[in-house]
Amino acid sequence: MYVRCGYFIGRPVEGKKDELDAQLQAMMPHYKGFPGIRWANMLIADQVDDGAPSIYATVQFAFDSKEALEAALATPHRQAVRDQYAKTVLPLFEGTVLHANQHVASMPAE
Repeated sequence: MYVRCGYFIGRPVEGKKDELDAQLQAMMPHYKGFPGIRWANMLIADQVDDGAPSIYATVQFAFDSKEALEAALATPHRQAVRDQYAKTVLPLFEGTVLHANQHVASMPAE
């Protein structure tokens, strides 16, 4: 399994938290359009430790392999999703979005 994570580092625009959270959640159906996607999650911070990085939200989406992820990111659908984020999410967010592609190690079944 291979997962791409997008980290929203920053905070909502003043007075826009509820609207930002709603727009982040509204983005999730768009992930179904990526070929080969296994699942996607949006994690929105509720409580963080003192001194923790200011990661407000994390989007995770999974594929069977690195090659499957790369193929999905090479489709026109990726640009459509990016355009939707730029239109509906980013105006409500002060910060940056950084990505990491990660191998998954899972807890063994008992």
